[in-house]
Amino acid sequence: MNIVQNTKSKIKKPLIIVTFIIMTWLSSIEKVKEIFHVNGELKKAFDEGGLAANYAQYAYIIALMTGSFVVVLLINTLWNRLIPRITNWRKINYFEAMGIMTIILLLSYI
Repeated sequence: MNIVQNTKSKIKKPLIIVTFIIMTWLSSIEKVKEIFHVNGELKKAFDEGGLAANYAQYAYIIALMTGSFVVVLLINTLWNRLIPRITNWRKINYFEAMGIMTIILLLSYI
């Protein structure tokens, strides 16, 4: 029991949250760049759209970032429902799932 408490107290929540937000921001920007690179007509429409087009891009990036927090919840739920039954590993909390997602984002960004 003492080992579990020591493990939970060692989690650096601010570090995980800040790194997660930075990585979701960078990943969202890359996704927007990819969409405009693939679809030339969309890029042309957004270039002519002016300020409204910029706001639409920011809204899309914010939506992707917000969705990332929901994906962390999904990872947490899936892990806690499947992994402990299959491998007898322990259940994880939301911040540990966020750390796993951050590592995945870091590896996919590099």
